[in-house]
Amino acid sequence: MSQASVFGPSWQGSLADLANIIQHIKRQRVFGRLSLRNLEHLSIAHLYFRAGCLVHVAGHRGDARTILTDLREWRRAIVRFDRGVTTLEVTLGDEHEQLLMDVLNHLGRRGIVMLPQQASRSSRVIESDVIVAAEARQLITPLEWRILVEGTRRVSLAVAHLVGPREALTVLQDILDDCSATFPAFASLKIAPSGYLQVTDRSHLDRMSREDLLEGFTALIAICQHFCSPIIGEYQAHRLMIQALQELGPTLASMGVFRIDSRLLSRGSP
Repeated sequence: MSQASVFGPSWQGSLADLANIIQHIKRQRVFGRLSLRNLEHLSIAHLYFRAGCLVHVAGHRGDARTILTDLREWRRAIVRFDRGVTTLEVTLGDEHEQLLMDVLNHLGRRGIVMLPQQASRSSRVIESDVIVAAEARQLITPLEWRILVEGTRRVSLAVAHLVGPREALTVLQDILDDCSATFPAFASLKIAPSGYLQVTDRSHLDRMSREDLLEGFTALIAICQHFCSPIIGEYQAHRLMIQALQELGPTLASMGVFRIDSRLLSRGSP
């Protein structure tokens, strides 16, 4: 189970950390924006807090109630809280606060979110707001790194097949830059013309845990698929990723980086 971590004024983690992060927001009466990016389908939600209170929700799936209710079905996501990122809009009240708590409890019962009383068994909070894991984080192995790099190369070639090599380089670098907002080590990566990842500063990677890197590459592949979806359709985009990864697909699936969506494939098949 991942633990939320802090980089300066930002807190970040996985969906498992959502309840723990919200508890800190409320307890410390923090101002800021909590962003959630679904790793399984294209969905983003932004929750704005003032003095620890939920005041506004934004996304692309309807009004605040619809967005919060939709979170009940999420299973994997990147969660990031940015202090001081505020909005002038105050559109919510106690009703939506309760709805958010109901969503967290629902996800906790499903075993997707670690509720605060569960998190306290495996982590502790210190005054600097850093959530400290009870055990040292495991680092990526050289073999896993080679698999991730090769998987990225294959996905990048699939994107290039759709939009052309030059456009693909720009798109993929933009995706890397986007991922680096949540995963700082990705700021030290760039896409070479061959499609391979190049490391510009190894020290960032050496400090990043295996779990964080796997989540980062999960986001990278998912965003590539989302980029292709408007061009060839969601079904064909998923098939394209499967075909591009070839024999690496099952290995990446076992690492939790790629998931074959059998429901989507069954809907799209003739």
